[in-house]
Amino acid sequence: MFPIVIFLTLFILAVSGITTIPFSLGLLAVSTVIFRNSWVFFLALGLGLFLDLTSLRFFGLTGLIFVIFVLLIRLYERKFETKTATFIFIITFFGSLIYLNIFDYSQILLQSLVNSLFAVLFFKLLWLKSDRHSETI
Repeated sequence: MFPIVIFLTLFILAVSGITTIPFSLGLLAVSTVIFRNSWVFFLALGLGLFLDLTSLRFFGLTGLIFVIFVLLIRLYERKFETKTATFIFIITFFGSLIYLNIFDYSQILLQSLVNSLFAVLFFKLLWLKSDRHSETI
């Protein structure tokens, strides 16, 4: 399962240079919900630092946003049922809205919607590949 995440992380990093849609937020949301491990924090920090380097932004800001995003998902794990496509859609949509608003991108609603749909698709594909099946999906 871990090689799939590495491959998709590399793919998202490659796509991030082409488009402004923050696909890495969807990857982080799905990874946090499915795996529930602490290495997701390091993935968030690494993705953020790499995106800051490639987009010539203030170093560490994207990493901080990604780590806070993962932390919020981990905090809501006890309060809500997080292993659902609805939760992935909502958390990715609002996370993308905030991320795109902070960096002052245009068409943030459309980009957030597309990112949320890709995150749900990724969640369903990864959920089917994992052994952690449940009736909540």
